[in-house]
Amino acid sequence: MEEQFEGRVRLVVASGVAEVTLARPEAHNGLDWAMIDGLLAAQRRLAELEDLRAVVLAGEGESFCAGLDMAAIMAETARVPALLEAGADGANPVQRLALGWREAGVPVIAALQGHVYGGGLQIALGADIRVVHPRARLALLEIAWGIIPDMAISVTGAGLRGDVLRELGWTGRKVEGEEAVGLGLATRLGEAPLVVAREIAAAIAGHSPTAVAAWSELLERAPGLNTRERLALEARLQGGLLGGAEQQEAMAARLAGRAARFPPDEGACGG
Repeated sequence: MEEQFEGRVRLVVASGVAEVTLARPEAHNGLDWAMIDGLLAAQRRLAELEDLRAVVLAGEGESFCAGLDMAAIMAETARVPALLEAGADGANPVQRLALGWREAGVPVIAALQGHVYGGGLQIALGADIRVVHPRARLALLEIAWGIIPDMAISVTGAGLRGDVLRELGWTGRKVEGEEAVGLGLATRLGEAPLVVAREIAAAIAGHSPTAVAAWSELLERAPGLNTRERLALEARLQGGLLGGAEQQEAMAARLAGRAARFPPDEGACGG
């Protein structure tokens, strides 16, 4: 299945993996109004898909995303205030550009190359995993425009070191891939980030969806709980997996040396 949104975003789904591609390569996938609208539409579409296992987020061409195309955005000043108007969930449209990937309900892996600036970096921070090219350049450039990063970075950046965010937000300094991994902005290096992202997505798609979801829930909820509550959550989630159809299929497939089938085919658990 392939769909296009606003002439800027391409969505392809195959074998349980959705690939969302920013497709404005001649402008380093800069965020103009059509790109913003296209990304939001793609997020809504992902939330509708059934049997989705993982999402790969990529940028066509030399760069992942060079951030806001300020000239294009300011050419339609009447629309600008709407960018900061919160919806029923408390998030405004630019914040949803980062947070909206969570509504897909599956892991999201971003492939980063070239320019990953401003809003581009903040969109990437909304992914669960970020594979970065060693020579990619990442930066929070908003300070150069007299504004601050605001695409939900107060949420997506919660796990990053505060001193790192302060320095990058105050200076706009550009960091390359290896430093980005060291600072926690990216997960791992890859000479071919998209290839690696696809491999990760395929690996996730091959495992029990309920186990993947349980691991996501544990990591999402645990920081807000005390020790006793964390342990209870672990036990509850594990108890919901043990002995279930998917766990039995995973075990049977492992013992038989074959690929697991989820949902399990009738009789598959017997090996």
